Amino acid sequence: MEHPIYAALLPFAEPHRVKDFSRYFQTYEGGYGEGDLFIGVMVPRRREVAKEWAHLWDETILASGLHHPCHEVRHTALFAIMRRFGAERKRRQYWHDFLKMNSAGLDNWDLVDTCAYKIFGRWAYENNDYRTLEAFLASSSVWERRIAVVSTLHMINAGRYDEAIAYCRIASQDAPDILQKGIGWVLKSLWQKDRELAENELQDGYLNGQYTRLIVRIGLEKASKDFRNDFLAMR
Repeated sequence: MEHPIYAALLPFAEPHRVKDFSRYFQTYEGGYGEGDLFIGVMVPRRREVAKEWAHLWDETILASGLHHPCHEVRHTALFAIMRRFGAERKRRQYWHDFLKMNSAGLDNWDLVDTCAYKIFGRWAYENNDYRTLEAFLASSSVWERRIAVVSTLHMINAGRYDEAIAYCRIASQDAPDILQKGIGWVLKSLWQKDRELAENELQDGYLNGQYTRLIVRIGLEKASKDFRNDFLAMR
């Protein structure tokens, strides 16, 4: 039987986009998205489908959607869950826990970045409960570690920076490129809020070998090119 989310997306599939999607999300052998499948549905269409169907799909459909082999199905299920999280205030813990239990489906950077700070980060901050993020940070899964790091964007936006710095330091240990990019993004967001703090953190981490050139380049993306090059030349 065809999955309901897949069926809802199929009319919007553009097969000519599959090749580009597959290359962009590295579905080739050895890529971080190896084996992932696409049908060519653009993100705005995924959002539209989720908006229309979010409150009609039950938890069984949403859970199976998060584990579907098709990337767009997983992403659309995630958009639907986020709509439920936003609309059902008394059930936010339920949807937070639901997504945590099905986090294996968040297996590419766009899926992680769609929900990390909007659900996991928000929940941790508003409830002063960081157990889920700490568990993700200690996980062997690169995607769960990226969830933990990217979730701290919510704290940064709220003016609290301790978690972002601490999580970036921990996650940077032997981090593959896709996780380094997430760390760089968080430090870039910190730079935009508190330039001195971010630059001191980047300098300490870079000089002691904890932060790579990739992390520093992304973290200082909003700085001038000359400043960034001088910074990188320190080591």
